[in-house]
Amino acid sequence: MIAAAPPLMAAPDGIRAVTLSSGGLAEVTLVHAVDGDTTIGLNVRPEQIDDILKSLVVRDPLGTVGALRLDGVDQVDETLRTMPFTADDLTAPARLVGKLQGIPVKIQSAGRTLEGRVLGVSERNAGTEAGEVAILTVLTGSGTLESVPIEDGATVTIQDPVMAARIAAAVDAAGKAKVGDAHRVEIDVAGRGRREVRLTYVVAAPVWKTSYRIVDGGEGRANLQAWAVLENALGADWKGVDVTLSSGSPVALLQRLHRRYWRTRPEAPVMVDDVGMPDLDQGTVAPKTLSRLRAPAAPAAAVPLPAPMARLDVRLDAAESGYEAAAATASAGASEGDVSANFTLPHPVDLRAGGTLSVPFIDTEIEAERIALWKPGQGIHPIAALRIRNGTAAMLPAGLITLYDRKAGYLGDARLPATPVGEQRLASFAVDRKVAVQAETKPSEALTKITVVDGVARATMIAREVTTYTIKGAPDAARAVIIEHPRRDGWTFTSSARDSETPTAYRLKVAVPAGGSAETQAVFERVQIDAYDLVDADEALLVRWASLAAEPDLGGKLRTLSQVRAEVAAATRTVEEIGERAAKVQAEQERIRSNLGAVPKDSELARRYLTRMGAQEDELAKLAADRAGAESELKAAQARIRTLIAAL
Repeated sequence: MIAAAPPLMAAPDGIRAVTLSSGGLAEVTLVHAVDGDTTIGLNVRPEQIDDILKSLVVRDPLGTVGALRLDGVDQVDETLRTMPFTADDLTAPARLVGKLQGIPVKIQSAGRTLEGRVLGVSERNAGTEAGEVAILTVLTGSGTLESVPIEDGATVTIQDPVMAARIAAAVDAAGKAKVGDAHRVEIDVAGRGRREVRLTYVVAAPVWKTSYRIVDGGEGRANLQAWAVLENALGADWKGVDVTLSSGSPVALLQRLHRRYWRTRPEAPVMVDDVGMPDLDQGTVAPKTLSRLRAPAAPAAAVPLPAPMARLDVRLDAAESGYEAAAATASAGASEGDVSANFTLPHPVDLRAGGTLSVPFIDTEIEAERIALWKPGQGIHPIAALRIRNGTAAMLPAGLITLYDRKAGYLGDARLPATPVGEQRLASFAVDRKVAVQAETKPSEALTKITVVDGVARATMIAREVTTYTIKGAPDAARAVIIEHPRRDGWTFTSSARDSETPTAYRLKVAVPAGGSAETQAVFERVQIDAYDLVDADEALLVRWASLAAEPDLGGKLRTLSQVRAEVAAATRTVEEIGERAAKVQAEQERIRSNLGAVPKDSELARRYLTRMGAQEDELAKLAADRAGAESELKAAQARIRTLIAAL
């Protein structure tokens, strides 16, 4: 039996602690007072059954946990599996009685009382007004068959106690399935004496939210107050519950554990074989030694949680309160885990089921700087933002910020992402129309070096892109302007105003005086090395290299090389043209020789052919001399190219 709970112990089903996760989960801890071996009963909402079957942990310091029992999701079908009726029959008395064939009943209907065993229910037409009427036929104790109509108001008594109990069980199971009542979960525990048993499980819960109030006091300091908004959606009132808020993002999985899954199996035919007489077992050669069971390992020592964050109540000094927020009664205790930050509310919480609670859990002073943030593509005006640093003991959860100036009041709203300890974030809240930023980009290329190894030239090119930012400041106050310059893979970035960087941009910080202006530059550089067979480098490439050369001497050498390369090209064309002319003359000679063999030797035409062939021989001799001269000039130009290349 469950013993009565002592005054300091929680009542049955009492929630002692809840940890709400920003991942949409609640870790619930119940405390039950028990004595000796007993069964703990829980009333669980249907939608929580799967999560409890997945995550329930029983903590019993002086005992052990046995089994967990509850009705199956198909309890109605299981209950009715051996019944002669279905769940639909329970809604039609006449049809239900007709299924109880052979069961003794007593019926009072139509002014008659009839007892006997049910044979069945039939229907007959009782006229236009009455319509179809159900007729019950029974076998009486005297062996006669008697019938009676089942009219409205008829009373049927099941005289078989076993069947009456089975019908009652079926009605109970069907009723629970229809209305979706809470499931009764029973957990067996065994142990010694009176003690507290804690049950912990994880179920779905609304995501708790964070809203921040920041009052900027100037001079690099601001007051930050974080409020948590949470709901009790666990189906039971909270009374004195310890609430912890976790900002982690755990992997949350759901599995339908409270559902039957039947695996389809192929049907194997029955095999009938004549296996004959089996051999006799002759035993083993030596007995098998059984290994001893290992003793259970000692439990690992508990890792102590970090000390709760001390309440930070440093306030900005002021002659008058202005927009200063009232201090929180007490700050939550904070601890930093591996993947989450936990905030334990300083006082137990009372909250009715379905209720909403908003409570401050951080109240501290932080580093804060007012800046103007400009990004390419957003226009000429930057965004006013507050750069804050998390100087608390734990990661700040993501949430909305309502930003106030200590004197001027409301400034705007901003969003704060999850911010680890020591890191900075920019909270943008308004457009700063008093400041304007303009950008101008100029690309350029320069050839800085050429090296030649085995006739292969390696040209080192530096591509530069210089962006100049011109900032017009506000007329009435100085500004700290941060410009986000987009990153580029493969490029080297330099800027005298470089302040920090993000995964997508470099941040440049520029101080702009009141009524003044400022300018800064962002420079991207990329070194590219191209390889060419320098002997075959064309004139156009050499001219381009000469124009990009960073040193005048290198440019002069490249221009000279391009001129000689032009001479080589001209000499090559001359040699090719001479060769083409000689080929044409030789082809003409072959034609004349062919014709000469077809005419009489002493004819006038033969003499003309011979005269033309003589002139062609003279032309071929001259072409050969010209070609020799052109080839000599080509070789000389090519030699000059090799000399120039060697001097680079």
